Amino acid sequence: MSTKRIPQRIVSLAPSNTEILFALGLGDKVVGVTRYCDYPEETKEKETVGGFANPDPEKIIALKPDLILALGTIQKSLVTKLKERGQTVFWHYPHTYADILESFESIGKLTGSLTAAQRVRKKVEERVEAVQARIKDIPEKERPTVFRVHSASPGAIGTIGGEAFQTDVYRLAGGKNIFADTQKDYFEINFETLLKLDPDIIVVAGEDEAETKAKIKSREGWDGLTAVKTDRIVVIPAELICRPSPRLALTIEQLAIKFRPERF
Repeated sequence: MSTKRIPQRIVSLAPSNTEILFALGLGDKVVGVTRYCDYPEETKEKETVGGFANPDPEKIIALKPDLILALGTIQKSLVTKLKERGQTVFWHYPHTYADILESFESIGKLTGSLTAAQRVRKKVEERVEAVQARIKDIPEKERPTVFRVHSASPGAIGTIGGEAFQTDVYRLAGGKNIFADTQKDYFEINFETLLKLDPDIIVVAGEDEAETKAKIKSREGWDGLTAVKTDRIVVIPAELICRPSPRLALTIEQLAIKFRPERF
């Protein structure tokens, strides 16, 4: 890539994209982020362009970016609008571990940082391979089933299917998403379905482990679930479990320790 084509002003519309840019050493070229972009610490000094679901196109364009990084289906309509206004946008939506690794290199190529991206990818791969070395001999039938509580209300429980990258994360950590064969990313079920499937482990995003576990245990009827009875409720920060970022290896390591503590 010639120097003229290397982006000098980049706007990131997702926390994971921001983490990738900083991991590639491009923090000084980032001129705009969302209010959810909080890692690394330096992101707090950047101009914000709104939230993840509703970034402000006028604020984005006002920053005069020569590259905008977008993510996921929720931003597709915004991407179309920005392109119609002459903006250069890279949109991606990783569904698997391999997709995430590829996204590092795709962004590396776009920004003239391919070598750095390859280094980041290699570090993630090495750490994930180290986890695999400890659990690879565990037969499929002995791997715990995992249910991800994405959201919960009295009438419906949000979770993830096989199209969500988290399904691959649970697999690499030694578990099995109980909805891995469902060809959707995010969807809702009723409690009766959850009770019938009765997963071995419940994964939920949260910062305070005791408080988050207490909320799960206090839900009506949830005390009948095996995962609640055995206290196999895994609490992990949303900034790890929800982001297809270079911290993916850390996420898999933390989950693997919870899923198969005897191996670590």
